[in-house]
Amino acid sequence: MPETVKMILVLTLISGLASLGLSAFNAHTMPFIQENERQYTLRSIKKAIPGTDKPNPCAETAPGFDNRPDQDAVCVQGTTVYRGRHNGELKGVAVVAQGDKAYSGTITCLIGLSLDGKVTGVEVLKHAETPGLGAKIEACSWRRQLVGKGPADMVWKVVKDGGDVDQISGATISSRSMIDAVEKAQAVLATHRERIVHGRAMKDGEVCHGQ
Repeated sequence: MPETVKMILVLTLISGLASLGLSAFNAHTMPFIQENERQYTLRSIKKAIPGTDKPNPCAETAPGFDNRPDQDAVCVQGTTVYRGRHNGELKGVAVVAQGDKAYSGTITCLIGLSLDGKVTGVEVLKHAETPGLGAKIEACSWRRQLVGKGPADMVWKVVKDGGDVDQISGATISSRSMIDAVEKAQAVLATHRERIVHGRAMKDGEVCHGQ
């Protein structure tokens, strides 16, 4: 057998074994990755729907629900809305929303809302902003000014744009993106309230397309 053919066969065999090894590794680790992501989402929901009339993102409080919101989520036009219930009664929701036009793409947030549209919590799920500047959007001291406010309670723009929200020094673009996410979440609740309150919960493993 020519040496070239032998080399091709050997390389093919090595590539095949490597692919099988990677597949086996992914199959083994995927359940752990998914469980870690689920736990992270649950922790964020607990902060977004706190069990207090005066929510404060800078303070740890008990969650305002006793159900499993990750198993009671509804998909509304590509947006996942987690429902928090206490004794079967819907107490609040946590909406996955994306703020556009950030420094590095989009900022994905979990926006907690009471049923009257007031913000109960803002948790950043994913961003790629500049460390030390745009990353300050995760600071509770900045998010606190948004909590307890509804669509009609303030002008949802940064002060620099004539609004009521203090922008982060040196990170106005990130601030605008966060406000964009909050307004999108409030619009989802206002526009699709009936479906959010009474809609069918997504099945286990079901994906809300459009995000």
